[in-house]
Amino acid sequence: MKISTTRFGEIEITTEDIYGFPDGILGFPEVKQYVILDNSNGGPFRWLQALDVPSLAFVVIDPLLFHPDYKVEVKKEDIASIEIGDVEDGFVLVILTVPGENPADITANLLGPLIFNSRKMLAKQIVLTGSNYETKHRVFKERSTDKKLNS
Repeated sequence: MKISTTRFGEIEITTEDIYGFPDGILGFPEVKQYVILDNSNGGPFRWLQALDVPSLAFVVIDPLLFHPDYKVEVKKEDIASIEIGDVEDGFVLVILTVPGENPADITANLLGPLIFNSRKMLAKQIVLTGSNYETKHRVFKERSTDKKLNS
């Protein structure tokens, strides 16, 4: 099937590529179907494209790529709607904010990860209550401006 997108034009997907978000995504509760698109340049960044809203797409990434000790602790009732029975069926992505003026200032929403069930093709955004994670966690560490002087 073909879908129209603002960023990528018309693209071909299969129904097996579609993830259902029974509760939508925070701020977009009415948008229930998305597809994950790989970046044409390769690399770790991907796109979560809404099927029914051509202009709605989120840049997403596996949080373990930049935060290796990131842990998502959820209660079964938090993910019951996406029917994850086995941990191996699930994976996590986080939404990125990419500022136009300085892409090095990319931040990730570690407080509201997206949990995917790859077997059932269902997904949900959850909020990690009681965690120390932030909605604007810097992806790239700040470069040290300290310079050692040779005496």
